[in-house]
Amino acid sequence: MSDWSAWFRETPLVAAIAIVFGGPIAIGALAVLLVPVFILAEANAVLGFFAFFVLLVMSGFGIQQLRGSESGSTDTIDPVTELEHQYVRGEMDDAEFERRLDKIVETEAEIDRSSSPDSARTREVDTERS
Repeated sequence: MSDWSAWFRETPLVAAIAIVFGGPIAIGALAVLLVPVFILAEANAVLGFFAFFVLLVMSGFGIQQLRGSESGSTDTIDPVTELEHQYVRGEMDDAEFERRLDKIVETEAEIDRSSSPDSARTREVDTERS
């Protein structure tokens, strides 16, 4: 499920307001972009085609940027899964796999301990005692 569909389900009233007001705003923005193209097309077909082509390229570039930013934020590689893939491909033996897996588990445990509120409170007590 995408973030947008979750947002629509969590806040239906705000989503409905966004659709009601966002639709006319989007149509107005489209009109602002297309009116110069139509004016140029009326003056000269070549200029109109060129303006339409430029608009098409710019919108394609914008869509590509949006897709790139979404996929870049969601593509996180699980280290355990990557390690399993390497093991299955035969890039390491059993001992190396176990050693790396233990290291990943230890690192994740350290991250969990450092992000918990109890560890922050313990650090505060330690600094007060010093």
